[in-house]
Amino acid sequence: MSDQGRRKDTGRNGPQGTMLFQGQELPDQETAPDTASAAAPPGGHPVLVGISEPFAQQRLTLKPGKRSVGRQAANDIVLQEGSVSSQHAWLVNDGGECRVVNLLSTNGTWVNDEKVHEATLKDGDHVRFGRVEFVFRRRDDGSEVRAQGGGRRRLWRWLGIAVVVLVLAAVARILLETA
Repeated sequence: MSDQGRRKDTGRNGPQGTMLFQGQELPDQETAPDTASAAAPPGGHPVLVGISEPFAQQRLTLKPGKRSVGRQAANDIVLQEGSVSSQHAWLVNDGGECRVVNLLSTNGTWVNDEKVHEATLKDGDHVRFGRVEFVFRRRDDGSEVRAQGGGRRRLWRWLGIAVVVLVLAAVARILLETA
């Protein structure tokens, strides 16, 4: 890996110079280029933009090649969060087509609230490693990405609340009729 564009050594480097990050320290262009072909295409490289704390608005640039993601220092992208497995997933940029591949992680890799083993990413997809969530952008335009409240999760939460209210109403009616 090249040290070009990296921070100065703070004494927190892992094996092979892998850098460790937590939340707000994650740099904008964390991954290093593999070859000269890694030059930014018109409009910029694909990117994952963090939407969950402590990674909100942090950017993971997906330059050509395969990058490992996980909690262990030997990964290309290190996410120091308890729900992320030590070797969680791969992010693959193959000529602009980006995929995520789960590596038998404990808490799974999810795309748009669906647990996946492997998925090709489309602009706007929500990608989650354990509880750490990002939004995929085909080209990094530098704009902020906001959490949308987890669409399906929010729907299930409201359905659960509605069921509890209905059950409580039924129990209250039965108690009132028997009294």
